[in-house]
Amino acid sequence: MWTFSWVLIPIAAILAGMRSEWLKFKKEQAKLGSAAFNLEASLDEVTKCLEAQNQALVERIQNLEAIVTSAEWDRMAPMESAAEPEPQIVIPDLQEENREEAARLAQRLRS
Repeated sequence: MWTFSWVLIPIAAILAGMRSEWLKFKKEQAKLGSAAFNLEASLDEVTKCLEAQNQALVERIQNLEAIVTSAEWDRMAPMESAAEPEPQIVIPDLQEENREEAARLAQRLRS
C-alpha cells in the first residue's frame, strides 16, 4: 500500500497550486465586484445629476417659448425693425437701358 505513496506528493502539489490560483481568482473577483458596485453608485449619481440638469433646461426652454409667443413680444418686434430700416434693392429700369442701346445701334447703322 505504501509503495504508491510517492504519487500523493505530486497530487498534493497540484492541489496546492490549484488552491492558490483559486484564492487569487476569488480575491480579484471580490476587487472587481466592489469596483463594479462603486461604478454603479457613481453612474446613479451622474444619472440623477443629468436628469436634474435636463429638467432645468426644459423649464428654461418653456420660459423662452412663453416669452417669444406672448403678445408683448409681438409689440416689441415692430419697434426693433422700425429703428433699423431694411436696405431696399433698387432694380434698374432695363427697358430704358434697352431703348438707349437700340438708339445707339440704330445711330451706328445709319452712319
